[in-house]
Amino acid sequence: MAALPVLADPMADIVGRWRDSDGESEIAISRCGPALCGKIVWLKEARFDIYNPNESLRQRSLLGIQVLTGFKPSAKGGLEGEGYNPGDGKTYRTTLELDASGSLVVRGCVLGGLICDDDTWSRQP
Repeated sequence: MAALPVLADPMADIVGRWRDSDGESEIAISRCGPALCGKIVWLKEARFDIYNPNESLRQRSLLGIQVLTGFKPSAKGGLEGEGYNPGDGKTYRTTLELDASGSLVVRGCVLGGLICDDDTWSRQP
């Protein structure tokens, strides 16, 4: 019987703890069923969800909230899902992709990908 090649799991390398580019927060990315999700697990300073469109949530701490949801491999490479931006209270179509240095490039887009903004996160121990 011939051995079958082992297929790499594109999500496994992204699981872990990541610090955003401004050093203000850390996000733990983990498996959520068949996808990946991420929540804020550390904040440099206390911050609240003041831009949330749901007024009843504007007093909640950002610590512990889920900001990444439903990330699965995309046909274009990397992972696609939704990212919540506490800086404006909006959710964006978002991609996650490791760059050559092992950093995580987080790209949120609007208008079908016409306008995008990147942030590069560094892996934490």
